[in-house]
Amino acid sequence: MAFKEYTSCVKPSHYIDLGINIVGIANLLLLFLVTGFIAFAVIAIAGGPVAITIAIALVSFIIVVLYWWLNGRLVCLGDDPKHCAIIGMVQNHGPSDPSIGEKYGDNDYTMNILLARGPLVLTEDKTVYWSAAQGELVAENPDIHGIGKGYPQSGSDLNHLKALHCEFEGDGIRSLLDAFYGVLAILLAALAIPGLWIVAIIIAILGLFGTFGADPGDPGAGTPLDIDPSLGSLDKKDVVVVTGEWIYDSGHAGWNEIHPVRDCQIIGRNLEDWNTFRFMDQSTQFDVTLDSDANLQLLLDYWCGMLTDAHEAEEGGSRDDPGNDWGIHPLVDGCKQVIIL
Repeated sequence: MAFKEYTSCVKPSHYIDLGINIVGIANLLLLFLVTGFIAFAVIAIAGGPVAITIAIALVSFIIVVLYWWLNGRLVCLGDDPKHCAIIGMVQNHGPSDPSIGEKYGDNDYTMNILLARGPLVLTEDKTVYWSAAQGELVAENPDIHGIGKGYPQSGSDLNHLKALHCEFEGDGIRSLLDAFYGVLAILLAALAIPGLWIVAIIIAILGLFGTFGADPGDPGAGTPLDIDPSLGSLDKKDVVVVTGEWIYDSGHAGWNEIHPVRDCQIIGRNLEDWNTFRFMDQSTQFDVTLDSDANLQLLLDYWCGMLTDAHEAEEGGSRDDPGNDWGIHPLVDGCKQVIIL
């Protein structure tokens, strides 16, 4: 089973702010006025009750916001080859709660990792994490400051500038968007069939309660087991190799993250000290410790090569051949000392 992916990121120069801040709220108000004007024009031409005008405007507004959440909220930070593999220790992880008052339909699975060879606690100054070998992944990014966005300077969100936030995507927001597309279609049809708009409102209410009442364990929810459902479990202090889209999430206080996670491999358990960590692949005889940045680079290069080969093989269709079925790649999941997540 492959990872789920419902989002896309935008270049910094193409970013439009619809977040909860002064600029974002101003843009939201403008958006609502525009959708309201368009809905009024539609009703003026086609005829119909004022209630449909309001309903069409509101549903159209919600659709645009949900579409932005999926395809405009995340800002691309670049496709740097040195990020083709990221190594860190799991600091915490767990499913999102999609209920009202929590994540409002968002059913992604989140994981925070402390990057090798940085601190294994969250008590150091943020610059200590930024100066580590992979520290640019969590550091404040000049391209983000260039578009007028920022990063948290205090509170618990500051931890996202120390540990790299990673998300395994779920389908919650995408399902919500699809439901509102359906409601909008019914509302437009109601212009020809009087009374049908009442059905649309009922469907919208049922859809909202159904999405916000979803269980984090539902089939569409994000989970690390999307990578490989048959092996392993994710625990605190696991050492993992991660790949995915490196982005800035503007929907919160603002921080860098991997969203979505496309690969996640467990390569060690119960880490206490980077200097004593050792990775050994018996099939290739590759053996390395992480007692230096140079050795960390060797391990990153090793996994970059392995995962690149796996992706190229998958694109060639081997994964779809029942005679050559594999979770990620024989060179990867065949390694006796590697546990696949």
